[in-house]
Amino acid sequence: MKNVLLMGVVIALIVSACGKKPGNHPEGTWKMVQMQMNERGKITNYFSERYKVSQIKMWSGNHFSFVGKYLVDTTASNRFGAGTFTLDGNIYEETILYHFDQSYEGNKNKIWLEIRNDTLLHIFPV
Repeated sequence: MKNVLLMGVVIALIVSACGKKPGNHPEGTWKMVQMQMNERGKITNYFSERYKVSQIKMWSGNHFSFVGKYLVDTTASNRFGAGTFTLDGNIYEETILYHFDQSYEGNKNKIWLEIRNDTLLHIFPV
């Protein structure tokens, strides 16, 4: 009887540990396909013939990282960073541990995060 009860507890712990993450929890690698700025209701699209961006952002557990290349006219710059994050509903808060611009290290960003089918919205600032 003790063995059956112990096995039942072990199975319950395994099942609860394997539960699904909420539908808006980012996981895996996402490619940036659009970057916009909303300033006082005016939407500016950063992608243009002059300004090209190629960037991916990856999430695993409670860690994130991003890497990419920004090209303005003929000048290229590499961008990268990594850190940890928390998610409370749609409020995503990242703590930057590593960044190509060291002045960002240690900063926290609050971001609206929403996943709609195959699209991840990452709206900053909140």
